[in-house]
Amino acid sequence: MAKKKLLWGAAMAVFLVSCGAPKVLTTPKTEATNFEATGNYSQALTAWTSYFETTAIEEVAGADFAQAAKTAFKAGNAAQAISWFDQARYKNYADADMYQTLAAIYQQQDNLSKELSALEYITENYGSDNNEVNARLLAIYTEIDANDKALEVWSKMDGASKNKEENLDHYFEVNKALENEAVCDSLADVLLGKNPEHLEALEWNAKKYYWAGQNRYEREMAKYNANKTRKNYNTLLKELDLVTADFKKALPYLNKLWKLNPGKEYAGYLANIYARFGNEDKTKFYQNYMK
Repeated sequence: MAKKKLLWGAAMAVFLVSCGAPKVLTTPKTEATNFEATGNYSQALTAWTSYFETTAIEEVAGADFAQAAKTAFKAGNAAQAISWFDQARYKNYADADMYQTLAAIYQQQDNLSKELSALEYITENYGSDNNEVNARLLAIYTEIDANDKALEVWSKMDGASKNKEENLDHYFEVNKALENEAVCDSLADVLLGKNPEHLEALEWNAKKYYWAGQNRYEREMAKYNANKTRKNYNTLLKELDLVTADFKKALPYLNKLWKLNPGKEYAGYLANIYARFGNEDKTKFYQNYMK
C-alpha cells in the first residue's frame, strides 16, 4: 500500500511540473533565423515578412530590418532588401555587411555612383581592411580614372589580394595611365607568369622592346647620316647590334600576339623586324596584312 502511494505521488509531481512549465513558442522571427541557418532564404524571407506584419513597428529593432534585408537579397528580392535597409537606417541602424550588401545590389543594377558611395561609406566608417571591398573599389577607381585613389586602395590590400590576376590587371592599367613605366615593366612579367597569354602584358613587352630597338635605329642612323666618318660608322655597327638584340626580344611576344589575334594590328611590327633581319619572305607575308 505504501509503495502504491509513493508511485502515485511521483506521478502527480511529474504531472504538476509538466503543467507548470512555460510553453516555448516558435515566433516568425525565430523561424526566419532558423531558415537562414539552413540556407533556406526563400522561406526565411516569408517568415521575416510575417514577423513585420504581426509586430508593431516601434517594437522592431533596426538590426532586424537589416538582417531581413540581407536575407531578402540572398533570396533574390533586391527591391525588398532595399526597402528594409531603408527601414533599418530610419531606425538609425547600420553595419558594414549591410552596406556591402547594398553595394552588391547597386552593382547588379549597374548603378556605379550608388555602389561607390556604399563602398566608400564602409571604408570611412568601418575601416579600410576589407579586401573584398578594396578590390571592388580598385576596379571602380580604375574604370573612372581616379588613379590616385586606386593607388591608395592598392596600398591597403593584403598580399593575397595583390597577387590575384584581376587586381593586378587594374593596378597595371592605373600605372599605365600614370606612365609609371618601371612599375609596368615589373607587372607585365608578373602577369605573364600567371597567364602566358595575357594580352595587355604581351603588348607591353612587345612594344617596349620593339620601340627600344626602333628608336635606337632611327637615332643612330640620323647621327651617322649627319657625319659619315669611319669612326661613326663603327659606332653605328655596334648600335645596330643592340637594335637587333631588342628586336629579338620583342619577337617572341609579337609572335604570341599574332597567334592570338592575327591581323593588321601586329603585322607592321613584324614586317619591320623581319625587314631589319633581311628576311624578305616573312617581310612580304606580314606586309600583305597591312594593305
